[in-house]
Amino acid sequence: MISSLLAGIGSGTIASIVCAPLDLIRTRMQVMGSLTAVEASRNSLHIVGALKDIAASDGVRGCFRGLGATLATVPAFWGLYFPLYEYLKEEISRNAHQQYYVGNDSLVHMSSAILAGGVADFVCNPMFIVRTRMQTESLHSPDSHLTIRGTIRSLYHEGGIPVFWRGLTASLLGLSHVAIQFPVYEACKKEARQRSPDNKERPLDLILASGISKLCASSVTYPHEVIRSRMMDARGIEMKSFPAWVKTIVHDEGYLGLYRGLHVSLARVVPNCCITFVSYEMFLRWSRDYLDKHHR
Repeated sequence: MISSLLAGIGSGTIASIVCAPLDLIRTRMQVMGSLTAVEASRNSLHIVGALKDIAASDGVRGCFRGLGATLATVPAFWGLYFPLYEYLKEEISRNAHQQYYVGNDSLVHMSSAILAGGVADFVCNPMFIVRTRMQTESLHSPDSHLTIRGTIRSLYHEGGIPVFWRGLTASLLGLSHVAIQFPVYEACKKEARQRSPDNKERPLDLILASGISKLCASSVTYPHEVIRSRMMDARGIEMKSFPAWVKTIVHDEGYLGLYRGLHVSLARVVPNCCITFVSYEMFLRWSRDYLDKHHR
C-alpha cells in the first residue's frame, strides 16, 4: 500500500509537469463552444496555434497556467486511486461472492477501477474545478491572474460549498472510461508477462499497454470530459444538469460539439497516460525493492 501510494504520487507529479501545456489547451478547447463567437474567434483550434497565442499573451509561463492547482490535485488523485485499485482487486477476488468473478479477471479489474475512481473523483473534485477555472480564466478575463486561493474564494462566493462538486455527475458517469481502460491495460500487461522470460513487463510493454488502453477508453467516452469542463467552467449562470448540458451542446454545436478538442485530448492523454503508468510501475518496483530491503 505504501509503495503504491508513493508510486501514484510520483507518477502523477511527473505527468502533470510534462503535459501541462497540452492539458491547458485541451481544457480551453472543451469550453470554447460555450463562449460567444467573438470570444471563440480569438482562440486557435490548433495545438501549435494555441500555444503561440498563449505564449504571445501570457508569456511562456502562461502555458503552465493552473499548474499549481494541477500539482495539488493530480498526484493526490493517483496517490489515492492506485492504492485503492490494488486493494480492491485483492478484496474483490477474495469476496464472499467470488464465484461471480472466477475466471473473469476483466470483471474484477472493471469493478475495482470504477469503485476506486468514484472515491478519487469525489475527494479530488474541488481541486479539479479550481484547476479548470484557472486554466480558462483568461478566456473570460484576459487580464485576470487569479491565484489558487483567489480562485477558491471566488468559487465560494459564487455558490458556496456545493459549487466545489460541480461537474461531479459528469465525472461519475465518466467512470465508464476506467471501466474500459483498466481491463484492457491489465490484459495487455498479462500478455506481456506471458511473453517475457522473467515474467516482468519491459518498459516498452508498459508504454504499449497504457497507450492502447487509454486510446480505446478516450475515443469511446470523450463526451463526458467536454460536459464536465463546461459544467466546471460555467460562471454566473444557473447550474444545469448533465442531460441539460448534453441538450444545449447538441442544439448549439451539433453532435460534433461533444467531441470538441478530441485531437488535443488524444495528443495529451496518450503520452500523459504512458508517462503516468510507466513511471508508476517503475516507482512501484523501486519502492517495493527499497522497502523490502530495509525491512529485512
